[in-house]
Amino acid sequence: MSKKTIIIFFILFSASALIFISPVFSEEFPGETRLGVGFGMPNTVLVFQTGPYDVKVGYDFTEGSEYFFLNGSYLVINSRPLNEIFSGSLAIGLFGKISFGEEEEDNDFIGGLNIPITAEAALLDGFLEFFATVAPAVELFPKPMFTTRALSWWLGFTIMLD
Repeated sequence: MSKKTIIIFFILFSASALIFISPVFSEEFPGETRLGVGFGMPNTVLVFQTGPYDVKVGYDFTEGSEYFFLNGSYLVINSRPLNEIFSGSLAIGLFGKISFGEEEEDNDFIGGLNIPITAEAALLDGFLEFFATVAPAVELFPKPMFTTRALSWWLGFTIMLD
């Protein structure tokens, strides 16, 4: 079984698990559970939000620098309205990247702290939400440092599940 097959299986398993546990979070945070997708860096992420928590699971398919990505954040400012349609969020979180490509053979895993900053546009009474996120980061593992390889960004959408 190839590494790509394992990663795709893990992403599908993660997506299924998030959908399965969403009713549990729906009861704790009614009207605040969202599921969606984002495209950027990494190429594709699955987004799950409930209350003040945000989880992104993704994979970068760029040949030669493939990696699996996981990000968990706590929304310090959660969808603060700017006007009737637009809002913004600020979070603090942890991320991890497991590389499979040839580019980063010496560092198969990096992890650290990031600060996702998001602009959102809610449509259809909040059912559909478009977002743009940039998440500057500091690597903490394998050694603490500022670097652009830990920077993430996404454009995407989420839908309300409850």
